[in-house]
Amino acid sequence: MQDKRLLKQINFIEIYQIIGGVIGLLITSYLFFTTNLSESQNWMGYVSILTPFLFFGFCIYSGILLNKKNYDLGFKFVFISLIMQLVAFDVFGLFYSAINGLGIKLTLDLTKDVLVGFDFHPSHFLLMFNSDDVFIVKINLVSIAMMFYVSKVFQKIKY
Repeated sequence: MQDKRLLKQINFIEIYQIIGGVIGLLITSYLFFTTNLSESQNWMGYVSILTPFLFFGFCIYSGILLNKKNYDLGFKFVFISLIMQLVAFDVFGLFYSAINGLGIKLTLDLTKDVLVGFDFHPSHFLLMFNSDDVFIVKINLVSIAMMFYVSKVFQKIKY
């Protein structure tokens, strides 16, 4: 009974990683094919176009490792992807946000006053420079919940 439940929990994690990565690749591919690439002639433009494919490929690979029963490396990669999703920020022109699957973010806008809000996002990966003078930090609540869930499942495997 315990083994079946544990396998279902592992299957949930691997399906979450794979489906989130596939959705992210589809959204990123759509944006890639509908964006005017002539506007991205600097190195940062190319980096911001290529890194989402690497991120979502990494997430899919971590799910495949769990599917192949390579639990040690698979769970390490899942933790790495969850850590990458934990915090998003827009700080004095540098913007970073990564979500694989779903993201519910607690947003703290510290630009002029302290403003608090929630954001809901599907799979995405954004890394860019802009000219904004804002200070916004976002904490992904789904990533925190998944980190607790994954660590609980990983502890069951280890012991």
